[in-house]
Formats: sequence, C-alpha cells, structure tokens
Amino acid sequence: MEKDIFEKYKTFVMIGKPGSGKGVQTKLLAEKSGFKTFSTGDKFRELQKADTPLGHKIAEIMDKGSLMPYWFAAFLFQDAVIYLEAEEGIIYEGAARKAPEAELFHDVMTWLGRPYKAIYLDVHDDEVKSRLIKRAGVENRADDNEETIKHRIKVYHEEVVPAVHVFKKHGTILDVNGDQSIEKVHEEILRMIAESE
Repeated sequence: MEKDIFEKYKTFVMIGKPGSGKGVQTKLLAEKSGFKTFSTGDKFRELQKADTPLGHKIAEIMDKGSLMPYWFAAFLFQDAVIYLEAEEGIIYEGAARKAPEAELFHDVMTWLGRPYKAIYLDVHDDEVKSRLIKRAGVENRADDNEETIKHRIKVYHEEVVPAVHVFKKHGTILDVNGDQSIEKVHEEILRMIAESE
C-alpha cells in the first residue's frame, strides 16, 4: 500500500524554514519511496569549495545567509530532472525558494508531465532558531551562527513565503505541521500524500 501512494506523484519538493527538518524528511521519504534526492543547499556547499570565481561568489552569499539568484537555483533543479525517465522519482530539498523559481518549477513539471506536490514544513521561528543553534554545535556549519540564523529567517519571510503562496495558488501544496516529532511529521506527510488529489 505504501508503495502505491507514490504512483500518483513522482516529484516532490520539500519547503520550509532553515532548520525545519527538510533534510531529515527528504531522507525518510526517499527511503520509503525509493526516489532519488536532490539538495540545492548541498549542491551550493559543494560548489563553494572550489577555488573559482563561482565558488567564491557562492561562499560570499552563503556566509551572509542570503539566497542564490533564482535563475541559478532553477538551472540546478532543471538539470536534475530533465533527463529522468518517466517512472523515476525525485525529491527536492530546498528548491523553488523564490516566487519566480516556484512558478518556473510548476511550469517545468507541468511541461514534463510530472505531477508533483510541494511539502511545506510549517515550523515556528523560535523552534527553528533553537534547532539551528543545536545543529551549529554538531555540524560546525558557518551558516548556523546566531546573527546569520536571524538573517536567514528574515530572508525566509521575505522571499520564501511568496514561493509557498505560488504552490498554494496552483493547489499543489501539502501543509504539514513541522513542530511535531520527526516520526509524527513523517507519518503526516505519508498520510497527506495518500489522501491528496
């Protein structure tokens, strides 16, 4: 039965604030569905390590806690899906984080004939601050200090929320309570996918 729920949709995009659990939920959904995953953030972190003009530019933007230009992020998400076979599934973590990119994501998936769902992990600001500070201690990430966290949450409200509204407008969003435990969030995601039209 659980495999059957992935017959309707071969494409998912996980959206939420920094620290909302996108990475964990993407991994759990991939294990359940057998779909491949693509993390925009991981790709940016990989590219920023290169001693190139592009690497330096990415590092400069990420160190501030800002978002990349939507056209660059859009290029990466399109490159990850455009050569997939129809039966191959993909889960994006952190793609479509600006309104123009979300519109483009919708257009690309519609053109490719890939029905999709945007899974929105709704978590309160205080909770994500607490999670990110804990994560900074464990993963030692430069983009997880208190000042940058504050900026990233501000950027989220200004730039990512409009992208969420794009998916709401198209009727492709699943609004999940991300304040719950990891297990409960995962269960809710599976239930919502199964019940969605």
